[in-house]
Amino acid sequence: MTFLSTLERAAVSRPTDTRPKAGRRLDLDVVRGVAILLALGWHFNHGPSGNRLIDALQLPGFTLGWAGVDLFFVLSGFLLGRLVLKEQLATGRFDGRRFTVRRVLKLWPVLYVFLAVQALAGPDPSTFLWQNALHVQNYAGTSLRHLWSLAVEEHFYLVLAVLFPWFARRRGSPRILVGVLVGVLVAALALRIWGSLDGVSEVRLQWRTHFRADSLAAGVLLAVVSVHWPERFDRLVRHRWLWAAVTVLGAVALARVGKDGFFGSTVGYTVAYVTGAAFLLLLYRAAWVPRARILTAPVAALGRYSYGIYIWHLFAAHTAVDALPGVEWESGTPVAQAAKYASAIGIGVVATVLVEKPALRLRERLVPADRADRRTASAAA
Repeated sequence: MTFLSTLERAAVSRPTDTRPKAGRRLDLDVVRGVAILLALGWHFNHGPSGNRLIDALQLPGFTLGWAGVDLFFVLSGFLLGRLVLKEQLATGRFDGRRFTVRRVLKLWPVLYVFLAVQALAGPDPSTFLWQNALHVQNYAGTSLRHLWSLAVEEHFYLVLAVLFPWFARRRGSPRILVGVLVGVLVAALALRIWGSLDGVSEVRLQWRTHFRADSLAAGVLLAVVSVHWPERFDRLVRHRWLWAAVTVLGAVALARVGKDGFFGSTVGYTVAYVTGAAFLLLLYRAAWVPRARILTAPVAALGRYSYGIYIWHLFAAHTAVDALPGVEWESGTPVAQAAKYASAIGIGVVATVLVEKPALRLRERLVPADRADRRTASAAA
């Protein structure tokens, strides 16, 4: 039986609940896990390791790992979009302040602990501290370059928290919302093309919110369809073979073109979020995900700690490599790679257990999830 035929059988079978007992969604955690593996691969792989198996495993991260951020963006937009839309559907309104407080208690504790450690042990604080503390690092610049993506998310959800309550009070049509989101997709691509032709640097095209909001908007667009037209969304999800094909073709295109040059820094990011959306639809409620638990469970475990891993991974890996005598950061030897990945994952787990989880427990005491949608809140946590 081929892989695609397995997907087709899963598509016509009854949707499988992929949530383990703790309330996490296995399928969504797998998406997170793949995204963090891509991001680690992009930052850690600098050349051949000398081992064919290791090189084969690292190839996706080495060639298209930069697109892991876009996969995070699409998933984040989808989950947070569902939270927002379900609250509006259940109550007729949307509490932007409550939404903001819950996001702050989710994202800021791990980030600010990291910034505090960096201020004490890292580079000159003036090169990163105020920029990241105020969430303007993608415009003001930062020596902690991997944190640019956090600012894009912060800006997007700030706009959502401010504007969506107004939309909800006026009982705006979901079709209008779809039009707005499609407008964001078109506008961001147009801005990237204009910026590239006008000489805007590729770093700015990658970092700045007005150039990159389309990946998040694409996730919210999927959320709108899933909440307001669930039957259409279910039919969409059933085309597993199509999403597998789009994922593979998109990955090949991203690996060949990259994010540099005119096409890569403009249309490339559009291809990245389309590929990310296809991958999300491929895994969403797919029966084969829990059946292949021997493969998906370890990736999902990484996904559960992905935020802490992403924040800390470069600091941890540099510290680990510096402690190894005679090993340079650019080294791709098995020992160097093992040190990078192990330290990044280890400190990510510690940050999640000691900082993120206590903050989430505090959040549930101060601003508990809406009873009407605790399931979605758990998945988005």
